[in-house]
Amino acid sequence: MQGWTNPSQGAQPEFPAASSSSHSAVITPADLRKVIFKRKWLILATTLVGIALAVFYILTTTKQYQASARVNIDLGRSTNIGVESLISQNANFFEDPETALNTQIEIMRSETVAMDVIRALDLFHKKPFSEVFAEHPYNGQLTPLERTALIGMFQGSTRIEIVPDTELVQVNFTNPDPKVAMNAANAIVDAYMQRDLESRFQGTSRVSDWLAHQLTGLKQQVDADQQALADYVQKHNIVVTDSMGGNLVTDSLTTVNEQLAQAQADRIVKEARYRMALTRNPELLVSVAPGTILGALREQQADLMVEQAQLRSKFGPNYPKVREINKQLASVQADIDTEINNLTKRFAEEYNTAVKTESLLQARLDALKQESYRQNASSAQFDILKHTAESTAELYDALQLRLQEAGITAGLGSTNVDIIDHATIPPGPYSPRKKADLMFGLFGGLVGGFILAFALETFDDTLQSSEEAETIAHLPTLAVVPHFSSNKEAAQRAQRQKLLPDLVTYLDPHSLGAEAFRTLRSAILLSAIDREPKVFLVASSFAEEGKSTVAANLAISFAQRDEKVLLVDTDLRRGTSHLKFGLSNRSGLSSVLAREAGREAYETPLADLPGLKVLSRGPIPPNPGEMLGSRSMEALLQQWRDEYDRVILDSSPVLAVSDSLNLASQIDGVLILVRAGVTRKKALLRTREMLRRANARLVGTIVNDADLRLENYYTYSKHYGYGYKSNYGSGYGASDDKK
Repeated sequence: MQGWTNPSQGAQPEFPAASSSSHSAVITPADLRKVIFKRKWLILATTLVGIALAVFYILTTTKQYQASARVNIDLGRSTNIGVESLISQNANFFEDPETALNTQIEIMRSETVAMDVIRALDLFHKKPFSEVFAEHPYNGQLTPLERTALIGMFQGSTRIEIVPDTELVQVNFTNPDPKVAMNAANAIVDAYMQRDLESRFQGTSRVSDWLAHQLTGLKQQVDADQQALADYVQKHNIVVTDSMGGNLVTDSLTTVNEQLAQAQADRIVKEARYRMALTRNPELLVSVAPGTILGALREQQADLMVEQAQLRSKFGPNYPKVREINKQLASVQADIDTEINNLTKRFAEEYNTAVKTESLLQARLDALKQESYRQNASSAQFDILKHTAESTAELYDALQLRLQEAGITAGLGSTNVDIIDHATIPPGPYSPRKKADLMFGLFGGLVGGFILAFALETFDDTLQSSEEAETIAHLPTLAVVPHFSSNKEAAQRAQRQKLLPDLVTYLDPHSLGAEAFRTLRSAILLSAIDREPKVFLVASSFAEEGKSTVAANLAISFAQRDEKVLLVDTDLRRGTSHLKFGLSNRSGLSSVLAREAGREAYETPLADLPGLKVLSRGPIPPNPGEMLGSRSMEALLQQWRDEYDRVILDSSPVLAVSDSLNLASQIDGVLILVRAGVTRKKALLRTREMLRRANARLVGTIVNDADLRLENYYTYSKHYGYGYKSNYGSGYGASDDKK
């Protein structure tokens, strides 16, 4: 902090507010710890309430026993022995197995199953169901209201669930009687299985009746369709040759068409060979007629030509052997030409024959087509009649088979439910579970306490620590004064000297409270280097925040440094400085300002601190504000500056009256007092703004009556230690003087 300025200079810079956003936006573990310590009694009380409720529940709740039976419902398994399943059975099978299984579970929970079990076990006369007939005994008849009540109680005691990661279904039943719980769980399974069998038998019977009724008229329809088909065939001379409905014309048309295709393929092959022969190329003819002598002649010709070429190159063209080979070549060539002519003639004859065959088959096919066209009208009607007759016959046969199966299935139907575990007598009560209920009460109360504590903390806008005071006021916290109470020795000393025990700096100088005021003294001395402040005003928002206690202890702390200190009570309305030091208050500040008293108004209350003078408030004047704002008060302040090293003014509440504002601009420094757990955030802000508007020089804040466990720089231990006596309390509130 910078040094002090003269009254004529500008206002000193404000304490920086850089940490405001970070403190308000982030909740640290230290903040959580502070809330827990602050609301520890609330959390403890809520926890005890939770435990008490759990104990009350355990003691007042009737013991309930739960029995469980497990079954396997296999919806994909056939329910018949060697017989095809009925249509009605397959029609009710869901594609989604989970949906189908849930449907079966709902059937187990149904009112029909519930009433079957109630009647089978005679639960009308067993608790808690007998309570339904408390006014009117059960006489074998149920009113709608009684039936609804019984079913509701039964379903409330029943819990049916799928065993996790399996396809098993567990049936649980809870009752005060363990035998009733066991019998009811097994009875639910039995009633469900019986209902399943009955529903299947009834469904099969309904199918049989319906099939028998349908077959009566269907048999007549089959006979009529067969007779109509026979009459039509006879009338239109349709000769059926196979079971598929074919006739002679269609069979002939198919045969001739196949023959025509073969003839066309044969004609194409023979035409190709004939055209190759017309080229008179021996090599091509050899490829299409490999079995003829043309190939041998070509090989012989090739050999002679090779031998001719060798002899001519060696002996010349006139060599006798050469001339002989030439004759042989001419003879072979003549044979080749003759063979080519023969092949060409043969291929021409084969081609002409194939063309004629193809023409004859094409003519036959055209004739059959014309005949087939003439029979199309008759065949179309024949197919219609034939299909109708066959369909009717097939339907009749299928229904006849179903009717036979239904008759067999009605007697051989089996269930698709397997009982895995029968319910047994439970070994112990299901509810209440003492340990679990107590733990639930403990943790429920603890969690509820935390929730309630943090909820109250959200609505609590009082300041609790120095960190909050700095964050809100943007002023440094000069000291944190803990809650303290005098020990026995200090109290006796105070009683002997007629002092109030909250003068801890004098009565118990080794206590932590006294050390806090010495810390405040050091902070004030270090707050300015260039010009040491002399006159201080201790201000607060409202009364009972500890201004008089802080001002008195601060004055004693300065006096213990062998300084000349004057403590002035400027609260001319309700000042209490005279009570703390055991003074008469016959004369004081009001008397001095009214010129009714002089030096005799200044008293020395402590013999061993002769440097400490106290000027009490004196008689209450009619106009306190005007007296404090008078020139006489201004002259007194100047006089005190010259005569004393320190002048500490105990003021009236800033927000209650405006008396202190008249002095603010003439003071070297104003100390704003904040009482932890009492001063509200808005009150502190308003006090700071009013003092600033009065041109007061704000030094910082003092957090009074603080619980050091809420200060983040202290440990969790109750023994804060540092060589001082731990004779201060741990509760909240100010000292004996609440001002």
